[in-house]
Amino acid sequence: MKTNISFALVFFFVFIGNSMGQKLSDQQKTKAEAEVGAIFKTMVKAGEALDYDALSKGVDDQNHAGFIVNNGFYTKYDSLSNLLKGRVGGVSKQSIVFQKQKITAITEDVVLVIAIGDSTVELINGTQIPLKFYWTFVYQRIEGQWKVVQSHQSGNR
Repeated sequence: MKTNISFALVFFFVFIGNSMGQKLSDQQKTKAEAEVGAIFKTMVKAGEALDYDALSKGVDDQNHAGFIVNNGFYTKYDSLSNLLKGRVGGVSKQSIVFQKQKITAITEDVVLVIAIGDSTVELINGTQIPLKFYWTFVYQRIEGQWKVVQSHQSGNR
């Protein structure tokens, strides 16, 4: 029985699943991934600078897909942004170093970014807190601009 189910799943994903997806040329894929990569880099710099207003400009909440941060689900980006702004009071800066990063164009207008790395949060009193992070961001081209429409962020100390 397991063999039949496995065969059916493989058949579906290989033969049927491929026929439903949007085919991207290498040029389209490279272009979308490069555009999102540049925007992601800019947003990471804004995050390091604790500039939540700049980060907010890179987000579009119109799909109501939600944002997940350390097991918390936020239906609206504003509620997450306000929470983060409230927590930044004792932080002087943070640094972000990627161990792995992958940017994948799903369609011409949807790109997935996954990243794993290390962050060091420095408090005003000089204490440094090391964190490991795991991120997933879904970018969508909306009115010609790439915006984060859904994200998952988690980490541990």
